[in-house]
Amino acid sequence: MDISRHAAERLKERCGLNKKACERMAQKAFDEGIRHSQTKGRLNKWVTGLYFRNENANNIRLYGDKAYIFCGETLVTVIQIPVGLMKDFKEMIK
Repeated sequence: MDISRHAAERLKERCGLNKKACERMAQKAFDEGIRHSQTKGRLNKWVTGLYFRNENANNIRLYGDKAYIFCGETLVTVIQIPVGLMKDFKEMIK
């Protein structure tokens, strides 16, 4: 599991994680996160939009309240799931 410099900065900024915690979180999101194919409705539409905006992103995982964007097994960036879609995301987890 590789983490780009940009992704490490975003994890520190948005989650308050240090380098070692970033590695653990990225691995956990990759292994346990919800895949694009598992989403539906408005959440699927939002993730599809992320996919087309980030051309290198071939692997988007949703974990916690963040979307982890991977290129292969390299974490590229982390963004917050919009508040309006968190209800849909929480229903998917159940």
